[in-house]
Amino acid sequence: MSDRRRTNRFVIPDFTEATFRLMQDVCVERAADQVIVVSDVPLRTGEGMLIELPRELGTRSLTRADVVSCTVVWTGDKRRYRIAMRPERSGEPARETRASSVATLPPPSALPAIGVLIRRVPVRIHDVSTTGCLLESFDALGEGAVGQLEIHFNDITHQEPIRICRSSNVTGTAWPWRSGAHFLSLTAPLTSSVRNIAARFEIIDELASRVRATADHSAQQADPPSTESDGVSLN
Repeated sequence: MSDRRRTNRFVIPDFTEATFRLMQDVCVERAADQVIVVSDVPLRTGEGMLIELPRELGTRSLTRADVVSCTVVWTGDKRRYRIAMRPERSGEPARETRASSVATLPPPSALPAIGVLIRRVPVRIHDVSTTGCLLESFDALGEGAVGQLEIHFNDITHQEPIRICRSSNVTGTAWPWRSGAHFLSLTAPLTSSVRNIAARFEIIDELASRVRATADHSAQQADPPSTESDGVSLN
């Protein structure tokens, strides 16, 4: 059995920059002048994102907000994060009515409730294979997060659906989070997709390995090893 890896990984030396667009559930504890949510992953103070709130809370269903603070809380033995967010104020009416766009205190029975954060996290692609890639980011990416990896090159934005399989923190670097991502086969990828580019690299690498193996075999056949009987008289 071959001990080679199932897929080759190709290192990208110049770190291709991309954006990871993901949606994550949060528990909404308050929706007023500030929105208080509890998340499984920490969020950086100052990070901006979209937040979708249940319409029953009497607020805009979709609004932009900035992270004001992030503190650690414990739910049993699970570490979570309580995040305060400041909704962006706009003079435009909401999609329903202008009155519904004003944040008001919801009835106590409406909370807690599930909301959705829509984030766009800048990432760098360190290496890539036909099955996944390694990402570096300034912000934490939660394990199990699913979203679109958006890569812009040759004046075209390419999208790859991915799932974060693992994530770890690395000290001493400007991009402290490293995450292993797995490509999701939701549809057949375009010929210009990252997966197909990696597949072509893998084919080229395999063909080059065969050429080298053939050349080594030919060299061994042309120059057979010497034996101990060379030069020994039979008399």
